[in-house]
Amino acid sequence: MQKINHILNYFEEYVGVVSLIFTSLLVFVQVVLRYVFNYSLSWSEEVARYLIVWFVFIGSSIAVREKAHATMDALVTYLPDKGKKIFSTIANLISIVFCVFLIWSGSGIVSSVIEFGSVTPSTGMPMYLPYLALPVGASLMLIRFLQLLVQDVKSLRTVNQTIIPPKEEAPKL
Repeated sequence: MQKINHILNYFEEYVGVVSLIFTSLLVFVQVVLRYVFNYSLSWSEEVARYLIVWFVFIGSSIAVREKAHATMDALVTYLPDKGKKIFSTIANLISIVFCVFLIWSGSGIVSSVIEFGSVTPSTGMPMYLPYLALPVGASLMLIRFLQLLVQDVKSLRTVNQTIIPPKEEAPKL
C-alpha cells in the first residue's frame, strides 16, 4: 500500500507542478510576445486553459490527501471525538459517492467526445484529452477519500475500544 501511495503522490505532484510551471511560462511568453513584439501565439490560450483544468483536478486530489478542502465545521467543533469521527466518516462516504458520479459522468462525456472525433480548434489535439481530466481527477480523489475512510473507521474503532480510567480523587490536605 505504501508503494501505491508513493506512486500516486509522485504522479499528482509531478503533473501538478509541470502543468503549473508550463502554464505560467506559456502565459508569460504570450504576454511578452503580444505587448513587446506585437505577435501572438494562436494556440497558447487554449493550451493554458486545458493545463489549468488538469491542474485543478489533480490539485483537488492533492487537497483531499492533505485534508485541505474547505469544510463547514461549526457544529462538528463542539462534538466529542467519537462524534467528529462519525461526521468525518459520513462526509467521506458522501464524497466517495460524488466521486463515483463524477467518474461515471466524465467517462460518458469522454466516450461521446471520442465517438464524435472532436478536436480542439487551435491545436487540433483530440478533444477527449482535456475532458479526460474529469474522470482521472475524480478517480484520484476517490482513492484518497477511500484512504481517509479507512483511517476514520480505524480511528473510530480505537475510540470505541479505549477505556476511560476512573477519576482519581484529589489528595486531601
